[in-house]
Amino acid sequence: MMKDMKHKNTPSFLELQPEETKIIQAFNDEKSLTPTALSRQAGVKRTTVNFLLNKLLERGIIKKTKIGGHFEWRLADENHLAEKINSLYGFFNLTLSKALINLPDIGVEVFKSQAAILDAYRQSLKTNKNSRVYAIQGNKSIKAQKSLSSDYLNDIQNQFKQKKIIIEGIAGESSLEYFNDLPLYLLKTYENRLTVMYLISDELIDFDLDILILDKEVILINFEKKIVVKIKNDSIRLALKALYETMKFSAQKIDLNNYLKNLIKQKTPLTQ
Repeated sequence: MMKDMKHKNTPSFLELQPEETKIIQAFNDEKSLTPTALSRQAGVKRTTVNFLLNKLLERGIIKKTKIGGHFEWRLADENHLAEKINSLYGFFNLTLSKALINLPDIGVEVFKSQAAILDAYRQSLKTNKNSRVYAIQGNKSIKAQKSLSSDYLNDIQNQFKQKKIIIEGIAGESSLEYFNDLPLYLLKTYENRLTVMYLISDELIDFDLDILILDKEVILINFEKKIVVKIKNDSIRLALKALYETMKFSAQKIDLNNYLKNLIKQKTPLTQ
């Protein structure tokens, strides 16, 4: 694993600064380096290298070794890094699998964490290929989605495309402002999805909740409280699906892909 580190991107969940990533990628074949050598190979100022080495040491990503009369630095050994990563995944798996409230008789589970929110959207990808996900998106919920990382959003949208899942949703009229504010590279990830979009008056949908209606369950996501409710009860699912169909009578269908296509064209710089 260490031998190929120089040629791979570091995991995004480590939240490394660009200079920290350069320092890590400067190591190769687990050899140790002096701060001066690291500065030269990473292209980072020596003073910055010294400061960041101590931060990486505290996080257990690198270690300090005395060689002769001086200190050199190297990546932490593979087993140590693997142990830290497994510990991290173990924490998230525990967080996601342990419900605050579990009512199996009626098929309701309640979770409370940011990790549960991320998992909830991924849950919608587990529906059958070429199937349809129905969504009711509150205005406040759409604004809160800006807090999600661009890597996560990009990954979710690409998987929807690959699985050819149709997203049919109802959102407020002001929801289009969300796309207007997106940078061009992220906007393009929403392009050419299989979508059916309906816009409804903002006053009818001014709440902080996403409702995802899947094949076998309903997922309710509240960003402000970081609460996720999973309902595996067919009677409740069918009732919410009927509510969705009722809301469509007050909504206007739009061609979201065409809207995004024009928006991307407007944001794309003119070539010289």
